[in-house]
Amino acid sequence: MIHKFSVRSAGVAEPDIRELGRSWGLEDLEVWRDYYVEFESAPDAAALGQVAAVLGDQLDVEVTLDAPLDAGAVQVAYKRGVVDNESDSIVTVCGLLGVKAKAGKVATSYKSAAPQLRDLIVTSRFNSTIEELHVEEPHYDTLVPQGHYDPAEQYDLRGLSDDELAQLGTAGGRNLSLVQMKHVQHVQNTLNDEFVTDVLLEALDARWSDHCAHTTWKSLGSLLGRLIQAAKDVDNPNVLSMFHDNAGVWDFYDGHAIAIKAETHNGPSAISGYFGQLTKLGGVLRDILGTGLSADPIGSFEYTAVGEPEAPAPIKGRPDARRLAGETIRAIKEYGNTFGVPMMSSRMTFHPAYRAKPFALGGSIGLLPVEAAQRGTPRPGDFVVLIGGLTGNEGIHGASASSAGAVMDTTAVQIGAPLEQVKFRKALIELREAGCMSALTDVGGAGLNSAVGEIGEACGVWINTALVPLKTAALPMWRILLSESQERMLLAVPPEHQARAKQILDRHMVRSTVIGRFADTGRYHVFHAPDLTEEKLIAADPFSVPAHQGELGFDVAYDLLDLEVERVEVGAPPRPQGAPEWPELDAKQLADLLEQVVSDAEVASQHYADSQYDSTVQGNTWYGPHYGTEQPVRTAYWAGTPVDGSPAAAVLNTAFNPWMFDADPVAATRQMFCAAIAGQVLAGVAVKDVCMCDNFYTPHLSENWREWLVGMVDELAGLVRHFGVPLISGKDSSAGSVHTDEGLVSVPPAVFLSALGKVPHRDGLLREQWTAQGNVLVQVGLRTSSPVGTVAARKLGLPDGGLDDLELSEVDSYLTALAGSRELLLSGARIGAGGVAATLAQGVLASGIGVRLENATTESLFAEHRIGAVVEVAPADVAKLPAELNPVVLGTLDGTGIVLDGTDLFTPAARDGWLNSFTARIA
Repeated sequence: MIHKFSVRSAGVAEPDIRELGRSWGLEDLEVWRDYYVEFESAPDAAALGQVAAVLGDQLDVEVTLDAPLDAGAVQVAYKRGVVDNESDSIVTVCGLLGVKAKAGKVATSYKSAAPQLRDLIVTSRFNSTIEELHVEEPHYDTLVPQGHYDPAEQYDLRGLSDDELAQLGTAGGRNLSLVQMKHVQHVQNTLNDEFVTDVLLEALDARWSDHCAHTTWKSLGSLLGRLIQAAKDVDNPNVLSMFHDNAGVWDFYDGHAIAIKAETHNGPSAISGYFGQLTKLGGVLRDILGTGLSADPIGSFEYTAVGEPEAPAPIKGRPDARRLAGETIRAIKEYGNTFGVPMMSSRMTFHPAYRAKPFALGGSIGLLPVEAAQRGTPRPGDFVVLIGGLTGNEGIHGASASSAGAVMDTTAVQIGAPLEQVKFRKALIELREAGCMSALTDVGGAGLNSAVGEIGEACGVWINTALVPLKTAALPMWRILLSESQERMLLAVPPEHQARAKQILDRHMVRSTVIGRFADTGRYHVFHAPDLTEEKLIAADPFSVPAHQGELGFDVAYDLLDLEVERVEVGAPPRPQGAPEWPELDAKQLADLLEQVVSDAEVASQHYADSQYDSTVQGNTWYGPHYGTEQPVRTAYWAGTPVDGSPAAAVLNTAFNPWMFDADPVAATRQMFCAAIAGQVLAGVAVKDVCMCDNFYTPHLSENWREWLVGMVDELAGLVRHFGVPLISGKDSSAGSVHTDEGLVSVPPAVFLSALGKVPHRDGLLREQWTAQGNVLVQVGLRTSSPVGTVAARKLGLPDGGLDDLELSEVDSYLTALAGSRELLLSGARIGAGGVAATLAQGVLASGIGVRLENATTESLFAEHRIGAVVEVAPADVAKLPAELNPVVLGTLDGTGIVLDGTDLFTPAARDGWLNSFTARIA
């Protein structure tokens, strides 16, 4: 017996629905949820009323029973062979009410008189891989998925020609090269098997993808090894773990450590901004949970670059930049707020090079005990335990397709369900404290294949895919292995702790299944045997390895899975020379330019997005992500005190500018690295207490991309050694070139840097808001005067050229003088996008206090001196600032504007542009 409960607004629509209607141009848009529940027997009216009351337990809604879909409405629901993420919750709720239910399904219905409604839903709210669309009331015989298992396909590679091998390697969405297929052929010959299965082909396609194997970096001379060696040469004692776990781990205080990780989700976000960005944040939070023996996330950050919102998508059928921007905000809000982690920093920018494939970066930090900081090692006999969400038919070929820059479709997009991750977050900490795990890892890119394969490499492993809980009625073995369904973790649980671990997971309502065992075999073994139940597996001899049970996927020694990557030699990257001159502008022209600069997305308020993200949850945020008593202005750093009762603070800031990398990736790398350190020192962190995370996003088809990539890596390695600031985590995304309807579009070769610092007491940190009129504003730091890469140069239409070169000895002198002058500083704000002028404008907006400039030029106001700051000092202390700071008096805090020779450069139009321009471009 199936009943439908429609939960609709009884009055004014919710803000999210009204905003969606505005963004679609549908003022009459209605959106509601339809809950379908299959009961074991026919419930009476009272029982149906109880279920309706629970489903409609919120303000201003009404629930109707068994109402057919409205005429003109469009409904989106999971396909009939897919288990709804909310099915378990619906069944549980019904059980608590004393009503027995078999399954549940939740659909979203949209209604408008506009004829374009269906097309809008198809392009932005619908994934054809797992969802179906209805314009009439659907009929369901049952909500329990029905289906059958398809056996593995078999291929005899012996005797196949090169053409036949190549064709097989790219069949079915795979991206195996001829060289790789020849190695698979070698594996079959070595094992003397009659055939290999599609399970092995798909597993190796993922294992050898750039995402998992970093083949691009290996081919250019072990680039990751260069960064690791540089960090080892520095030998910073704060490094507890780097580059060999899901996140890097940095020593903190009082027996605690901080894990840091950032990762990109560029390919999926180009297909579906919502699901791509939703799962980017979920994935990086899961990386933190899977670090060491589990860290607890205490903060997240994100950065997104899309094309110009006014421009059409360069690939027909793909979402344009405006839609990606809106879907990004919705996704980040839903995952971060639901998970309960504060947003430390969030930023979106518009750059034409990201119009075909956005830059979608998500990051997180987490807290864990020092004794739990090292990656665990499974032992032979330990159970392979899968926990969390169900495994479904989504995220297929996500790792290999995105790595190869191949044409991706919705099958490669993962579907997030943040509540699943919320449930196992605290369970993992309890498991850690109870000593129930030998090791753990997250299930992310390449799914179980990567998680099981990597964690099992320590000794050997076997799994039975028939035991994996599915959200679809049936999946072939290779899809079970490769699915990138979200919110899953893999644990190594010793047999003596299995019952206790199960008890903890059950108490937290976390789904858990023993799917295999670690073995002392040195082999990776996958099979599908429905007769080998979980109960039989648990009861079996811990050191027996099932042989010839069910259907074999593969059973291969790990040493046969390694593939040598061919080395590619490259020369030095080209370096642009020269720079255009700054034009001389009068006061009126300076005011006009300031209005344009503060209205640019790099400078303007992004309150439309920021206000939707929770930055205070957990109660540990001490500073950031905004400051200001008059207007909320984005801070240059975030600080939190994650240890209860301790004033010790973790400090996070980031450094990235795509226009600088467009001009000269190597020089931009140096400037961004030095800017990140300078920001930490200005805040109050010692250089020795700073580490970084790197995230490369580079093209693979544009000219000189290899030279730029090697140049950036070598530059970073040199900077690490010079400053003693190690890179402890990172990720490379090397498929930033896309063939589009308008031709090849490539992102600029670039690296996003996230810096993590620590201070023993939060009170020593310097704030950015100006304190009092009459004090003096002073520019300090190095002068990087080239217009290239600046906001103002784009507004003025200045030609391209080179960036400023930095002398590292001068950076050293500045940082030393800055750290030694802290008692003189009343406030301090980094100079970045928009230059001194933007820094002053944001200071006025935040404090309500103006500045009277002594003198100014176009260059002095709009050059972006990125290794510098505007500091506030008392008049009597100006002369005490050391010469190594390169101090230049800008003016005195006075009035309410930015006044130069009697002219207020900060006009009402500029203030309005700062406040509203971002919203106007995307909403």
